[in-house]
Amino acid sequence: MKDKKTQKFRQRLLEEYQKLIRSINRNRLAEEEIKLENTEDEGDLATISHNKELLYNLHESDFQRLKQIQEALKRMDRGEYGECMKCGVDINEKRLLAVPWATLCIQCQEEAECEGTVYQAPFELVRELKLAEEEE
Repeated sequence: MKDKKTQKFRQRLLEEYQKLIRSINRNRLAEEEIKLENTEDEGDLATISHNKELLYNLHESDFQRLKQIQEALKRMDRGEYGECMKCGVDINEKRLLAVPWATLCIQCQEEAECEGTVYQAPFELVRELKLAEEEE
């Protein structure tokens, strides 16, 4: 991928990263407010429980997306951004515009969804990623 396009995607990923950090901070504040609520009413307790679960799910989703963005930025640094981790072909630019942290081309993504699986990188790649993280 050309340097200019890579920089455009890097900027987009960094913007998304900052947006997620703000979202996580807002969720933490909301969680603190929920903890301060004190009630004995069963309806209120059910609502509080539901809100806590909702915030937890949002929190987990945001953290998962942060991880995906961090991995995309590392792939950029290694010159591997935009390559499908399963088949090795270039991921279509339109797909990267829609999902800049994508790791699979559309065909491999569809296959993974049909199989009901999430693609896991080959063991060797996972090991290399862990080693690289430890070195940082």
